[in-house]
Amino acid sequence: MDVSSPPPELASSKRLSAPRRGKLSAAVEDDSDFLPRDSFFADLQVAEAMPLAHWHDHVEFNFMVSGSMTYLFNGNRIVLQPEMPYCFWAGVPHQVVKVTEPARLICAYVPFASFLALTLPDAFKTSVLNGRMMTLAEPDLMDNLLFQRWAREWTPTPSEALAQILREEMRLRVRRLALRSVAAEIDDRSGLKVDEIQGLATAKTKADDRLIDRVQKMTNFINKEFANDIQLADIARVCGLHPTNAMAAFKSVLGVTIAHYIRRQRLSHAMMMLADTDRSIIEIAFACGYGSLSRLYHAFQSQLEMTPRDYRKQFRS
Repeated sequence: MDVSSPPPELASSKRLSAPRRGKLSAAVEDDSDFLPRDSFFADLQVAEAMPLAHWHDHVEFNFMVSGSMTYLFNGNRIVLQPEMPYCFWAGVPHQVVKVTEPARLICAYVPFASFLALTLPDAFKTSVLNGRMMTLAEPDLMDNLLFQRWAREWTPTPSEALAQILREEMRLRVRRLALRSVAAEIDDRSGLKVDEIQGLATAKTKADDRLIDRVQKMTNFINKEFANDIQLADIARVCGLHPTNAMAAFKSVLGVTIAHYIRRQRLSHAMMMLADTDRSIIEIAFACGYGSLSRLYHAFQSQLEMTPRDYRKQFRS
């Protein structure tokens, strides 16, 4: 059974007002409409478990003001600790699966094109584009004041003079983080009590830690093999489930189907390669598992409402 058929149309959500509750918890997978892809922004949010994985075309900063939360990010669980900055490309599907209250965080968004234009160490840039979440080895005492000010001054809409300062501060914070960043630690613990796992919005979507472990194995496999012709039986085998049970487990944890997740991984990697490499579009189509140029164009037109060529032009001006 081939699980990589051409993508359907995606729904989109509207941006929630700040301070937001639930880390875009009402979002479906494609959340690219909540903020224009060329806009900077920052706001204070109250974290809640998300019913679905979501994505948008920004590089995102998260700064935990209080409490902690656990992401399922690029197939791995990562616990965000208080008073630490975390930077990642939000084009990678990500989902909050657990929170420790009171979980309050500040989210800051840097347009993908602006991130690519920065002078950054190659290792940092490559890590972010390849789906690693980056942070610091220890807190920076200035971050609490800096992120709080961003959240305060971006709402309501600042004057253009202030907005320019805020944009420059956010660019500089990315550059400073890049100089001494480390990869965020992956939480590979097992055996957490079921009642410690937060609900994913409804009883139907609640998942215990063992189920998340199995889904993590599946997403790790997909992340390594998305360029190939992936079969459902192969995905199910890595987590020790029957294919039907594997599909049900995947949907209950991430809120999207296995096929949908594969399409999103292929699309995010194609976006990265179009923006950051000079490889031909047809080479990218095959390198990302599309099998033909027409399938790549169909994915971009249905999910981004533009062609791959037009998407690349945004980063060549």
